[in-house]
Amino acid sequence: MEALTQCWFTRIHLPDRHRHRADDGSTTATCRYCHRNIVSWDKSAWALADGFNVSRLADASGRYLTLFDTAGDFVVHRYTVAHLNDEEAIEAFKANLRAEYGMDDADSTLELRDSAAPARRKAPRKVSRSEPDSLRTA
Repeated sequence: MEALTQCWFTRIHLPDRHRHRADDGSTTATCRYCHRNIVSWDKSAWALADGFNVSRLADASGRYLTLFDTAGDFVVHRYTVAHLNDEEAIEAFKANLRAEYGMDDADSTLELRDSAAPARRKAPRKVSRSEPDSLRTA
């Protein structure tokens, strides 16, 4: 009898060294623990390649908010935000959901995830200041 693998308990698959880029933008690999085919579209979250992936279906349908229970590791509810006009309305909707489900409480296991790509901050440019007696200032 084969022992249960780490990914069976944690539901987190990790790729082995050999990865392949597919035409649709996904990356496929083999899980280093259970040796099954896995797929990722962002190289951070991996799912089994065999079968139906609900998260990928939701990615194709537009932006949404997911209410996720981290203790039970399951999706409680998905909210579409296509009906909201701008980013301020989406932030107000998020605040309303946080208040409704008590996510700001210390003992809450609920997490609100946004499918939009996180906004990246530009790193400040480092300005090298040369010393007064260096060759650069001469």
